[in-house]
Amino acid sequence: MDIVIANIRKQAKIDPDKTALVIGNSHTSYRELVTRIENLARIFIAKGIRPGERVVVAAPDKIAFVCAYFATHLAGGTAVPINPHAPRERKKEIIDRTRPDLIVEASSEANFLEATKTLCSSAFPALDENDVADIMFTTGTTGRAKGVCLTHSNIATAVSHINSVIGTRSTDIEVVPIPLYHSFGLGRIRCCLSNGATIVLVEGFRLPGEIFLALSRHEATGFVGVPAGFSLLLRFGVNGLGRHGASLRYIEIGSAPMVEEDKNRLMALLPSAKLFMHYGLTEASRSSFIEFHRDSENLTSVGRPSPGVAIEVRDEKNTPCGPHQPGMLWISGGHVSRGYWDDEELSLKTFLHGWVRTGDVGYFADDELLFLCGRADDMINIGGYNVFPEEVESVLIKHPSIVDAACVGVDSSDAVTGQLLRAYLVAEPEEIHVGELELENFLKDKLEPYKFPTEFRWVSKLPRTASGKLQRSKLRKSTSTT
Repeated sequence: MDIVIANIRKQAKIDPDKTALVIGNSHTSYRELVTRIENLARIFIAKGIRPGERVVVAAPDKIAFVCAYFATHLAGGTAVPINPHAPRERKKEIIDRTRPDLIVEASSEANFLEATKTLCSSAFPALDENDVADIMFTTGTTGRAKGVCLTHSNIATAVSHINSVIGTRSTDIEVVPIPLYHSFGLGRIRCCLSNGATIVLVEGFRLPGEIFLALSRHEATGFVGVPAGFSLLLRFGVNGLGRHGASLRYIEIGSAPMVEEDKNRLMALLPSAKLFMHYGLTEASRSSFIEFHRDSENLTSVGRPSPGVAIEVRDEKNTPCGPHQPGMLWISGGHVSRGYWDDEELSLKTFLHGWVRTGDVGYFADDELLFLCGRADDMINIGGYNVFPEEVESVLIKHPSIVDAACVGVDSSDAVTGQLLRAYLVAEPEEIHVGELELENFLKDKLEPYKFPTEFRWVSKLPRTASGKLQRSKLRKSTSTT
């Protein structure tokens, strides 16, 4: 049995009328949620879904999405959650690669499934914890999207260690404005419903007033989001998130880096709330956490490994590195995926004896705090020196005229340097673009000279995924045509 579904059913017996999901003025109780999940699962079985068969879940209605996702598991199938509004080619790629036996795209169960009156109440198939529960396609910062296979055991383990860190309670009411088809949003659904909490679903960060209204109306104790969303909300200061300091018990942030200034502003606005930020990847969800107030002197860290999670820093020979010695991050634990869908070659390169090679470079400090340097693929060689673009970007965005920055290496005919460092900059609205000399003077006391960008280019925006991850590959491609 899927542990999350078992816990949802348990909650439905303990307090059937308790609200599980809220969207707008619609409230779904735990009893209603279980009924809808079970009815859908029976319909899926009647339509021919058998254990291991794929179901693409792309319902635009959020509650229907949640019900179809869990119904797939209950029917013994493998869920393939995708963005309901993804471009046609993106959907076609995933459908072609997974060859699903059922595609759930309509806005509600009633629109795509027949009435449940004639359904039998037969038992649902038994599940093995090693069966693949989900195939999560990464948003992709480079090239072809990876289909990450997660077993029921992977999911149950992740729920356990996330809840043990954040401490979600059955009395919590959490506002969730992030997409449910991504690892972060889907993870919050699992974690909250497993503990009998109430989830308030909000449509993104585009309308901050809707988020603040949801926080107030429901007296929310929890809130989650991505750094770009918090950057927007923080502009409202004490009249925004600051008004909810008495009720908010915890916040979880993830999916992309957050600038240190925003971390400090959030701490000042919410001095009593626990402010968590996670590090991980779809292949190894929420592998470490930092709590800002606890480690306020080390806000550039990504925290400590989650309970039951092992993280090692290894050199090129796969030998463990010592404190402060950067190397490749490898992660092990019951939450780690067993491999990729339809890509055995990449799976063999990435997963080894229960460990996953993350592609991230980092190091441990003496106090076991983990620090990231950047992606190994993004590292730039400048005259024999290794430069991680994240370090340069974190300094550039501290300039008062710059709101976003990205650095990439550009091949150079200069035999000495090998590559040049190009910076793409986004200015504050209505700000005049500052000159290269001013930027060089700004960097002078903050970075070594070889880390100074050779070229500065101003753009209106930077390419990012839906979850806010910078797509440097698109910028690198543009260097060949500019």
